[in-house]
Amino acid sequence: MKFPTRFPGFYNTMIFSRTHDLAMKRDKPDIDARLRNVLAIHFDPERGSPFWIDRAARMGFDPREETQSIAALSKLGLLNPRDLANIPMEAMLPRPILERRRELVIAQTGGTLGRPVWTAYLRRDFHEAFVEPFVVAAQHVGFPTGGTWLYVGPSGPHIIGRAADAIACATGSMRPFSIDFDPRWAKKLTAGSFAAQRYLQHLVDQAMAVVSTQGITVLFSTPVVVQALTEAMSRDQRERIRGVHYGGMGMTEDELNRMQTEGFPNAVHLSGYGNTLFGCCLELDVAAHREFVFYPYADRLLLGVLDQDGDAGEPIYGVDGQEGPLVFSRLDETLLLLNVVERDAVRLCEPPKGAPEGFRLMGVASPTPRTKHQTTAAVSLY
Repeated sequence: MKFPTRFPGFYNTMIFSRTHDLAMKRDKPDIDARLRNVLAIHFDPERGSPFWIDRAARMGFDPREETQSIAALSKLGLLNPRDLANIPMEAMLPRPILERRRELVIAQTGGTLGRPVWTAYLRRDFHEAFVEPFVVAAQHVGFPTGGTWLYVGPSGPHIIGRAADAIACATGSMRPFSIDFDPRWAKKLTAGSFAAQRYLQHLVDQAMAVVSTQGITVLFSTPVVVQALTEAMSRDQRERIRGVHYGGMGMTEDELNRMQTEGFPNAVHLSGYGNTLFGCCLELDVAAHREFVFYPYADRLLLGVLDQDGDAGEPIYGVDGQEGPLVFSRLDETLLLLNVVERDAVRLCEPPKGAPEGFRLMGVASPTPRTKHQTTAAVSLY
């Protein structure tokens, strides 16, 4: 089966056919079957993940027998992402994965909630978490292919840089021209301070050196950097841009509308939401004045809410319109995360009619930081 020719030139054409075949097979995902499969892997007493084997012993029951469906996930309790920082990453990996350690993509979170957390993906899981969602969503909304990308964002231990390389290539481009953006240093700078403004200008200066000499047609960065670039770029340079992919922090609908109408009027503007621990969710609508709604791909990621504020209560999955603190479960062979409490508040949303194959699970609308001390923190991506 050939992948549509709107996506020519991928450096590994097998990903296209695999993406399309996966999407077709997962038109109606059996999420309960996936859950049972990963529980069998990670809770296996001999070859499972040390973390989950120890947790099962303290639960007093066998999760493989007692958790046959998503409806029973609350039995396994909640995970606080802060606590994951104290766990050696290898303790989260089952023995079969450790035997394939050379295939792992290793990455670290940005540390918004405290100490950074290390995580891992088999290359197959990495593509399913970060690359395939973008490829399918981009085709659905008409995001440009085959252009020249400029990525201004984190590299180093952060997975977003590797994702930027992969999604650019997966849509027919070469790897992006890149400017390194250290989010941990940026978070130490007081918003609006001279130091913060100077660091932003440092990024813009580097980016403009690329824009002035290369035929950039796609931008991938935070809304703040993209806004700064609109002020630095000439009209001709801005009109040359055909695609803008936003990540790293939130933006308002008014800010997005200005970018669409005044900043880069010839571009398709597409946002993503997610983090290093679970992957990326994408918008499926790029209309003006839209609400931000993000959807997971395939059957590996469950997005839900807690039934009450704070880090207590039970997770609720699959209830359209339910609001509350975000909770997620990552169901990967590489690494299992169950009922992890995130820092954002969301509303659950069913996929829209006409959503592309593969986008069939509950998404989230307008994620926003939910505690006072986090109001200036970025809404996370990758």
